Amino acid sequence: MLRDEIIASAGPDIMTLEAGRNYEMTFSFDKSFTGFQGHFPQHPVLPAFVQLMTGECAVRIRTARNWRLSRIHKAKFLKTVHPNQPVSVRWDERPINNNLQCSFTLLVGNEKAAVFTIELTTEENSHA
Repeated sequence: MLRDEIIASAGPDIMTLEAGRNYEMTFSFDKSFTGFQGHFPQHPVLPAFVQLMTGECAVRIRTARNWRLSRIHKAKFLKTVHPNQPVSVRWDERPINNNLQCSFTLLVGNEKAAVFTIELTTEENSHA
């Protein structure tokens, strides 16, 4: 399962920034990572949907809850991400009803690779 592979690609630490509202963790996707297959065969890049799922998985790891992406508020993908490039994921979380709205910045080195805001729901909330 893709989510499991993304979670397995996470670094061991989550840094808490700015009084517990902002977080950062690092992911590294090697050449064999499923998300690179077919996108593109001789020049693999991390697809946008995998970048969105990486944000979702970061929140899953931090909270130990099964969040699922329910809405994309906005997204910009600015730089391609290649195999073996460490990806720093920085985000903040804001509760909205029973959901969570999160704004993410993905960095490769010091360059922004993506910025997006998504809404997450838990499996329990999505069936309510």
